[in-house]
Amino acid sequence: MLSTVLALLTASAGDGFLEGCPAPVLPSARFTHGELLVAPGGGVVTAATDEVLQARLCVFENHLVRELALEVKRPRGRQVQPGDPLTPGQPLAHRAAVTLDGLSPARFFREHPFLYDPRQEPVLVVVDVEAHQAQRYERGVRTHAWEVGRGQAAGAKTVRGDLKTPRGLYFVTDKSTGPFGGAFAGYYGGHWVKVSYPNAFDGRRGVEEGVLSADQASTIASTWWRRRLPMQHTKLGGGIGFHGWIGPWSGDHEGFGLSWGCVVFHPEDVADFYARVPVGAAVVLR
Repeated sequence: MLSTVLALLTASAGDGFLEGCPAPVLPSARFTHGELLVAPGGGVVTAATDEVLQARLCVFENHLVRELALEVKRPRGRQVQPGDPLTPGQPLAHRAAVTLDGLSPARFFREHPFLYDPRQEPVLVVVDVEAHQAQRYERGVRTHAWEVGRGQAAGAKTVRGDLKTPRGLYFVTDKSTGPFGGAFAGYYGGHWVKVSYPNAFDGRRGVEEGVLSADQASTIASTWWRRRLPMQHTKLGGGIGFHGWIGPWSGDHEGFGLSWGCVVFHPEDVADFYARVPVGAAVVLR
């Protein structure tokens, strides 16, 4: 299977996730240095006049890369041109008003508290669920890739028992090599890596859909962001993670929809994955 892993790694010039936002804006971003306004993150200038500067920035939020609109009112003339790249800390204006997506920076970050930089993670696993591929990174550098299966039903998990794999940012909260009990013990393939589903975004959706209380969602969000296991027995479901399988499988013949919602490894790959992903590692299912 080593040759398969190497082939996957070589074939994947990029998974489109880390590459989609070279310099993300974070809640810790600085906007001023004394009276000088500075760029909060990397981006590209989209418009520049004597009255206003507009730029396109980006953030990582949950499993998505989002575009972010920066607007600077700057009456003291232009220093950049459309198409110019921005770098964090680059001077932009003096005593200027600034908005992010039409909001003040303070309000924007208050409404988007869970922004992060996946490149800073000591270990990050990115799973492209429908492309059946898991990739491991160390501080933004890809080290390994494996073929994987998913839940029996296509689409993103929303409630318990829908047989779908979630989409979102999660964290490894537990690992075990057994022994496992119950009728389905053999399907772990001797390895279990649990992640912190549901997260804050799942909880918010649960409130909007009337399957979760606001108090439950708040508890889920704070527990998840501390990289601990949120409550598992709400209508959103739980018990999501990575594991092996009871025997060899081939997506080409059997399909990739195998589990009740977990990510499934080939029996010959799961021990390697298990050894390389510690508790606390970030996991993006997308």
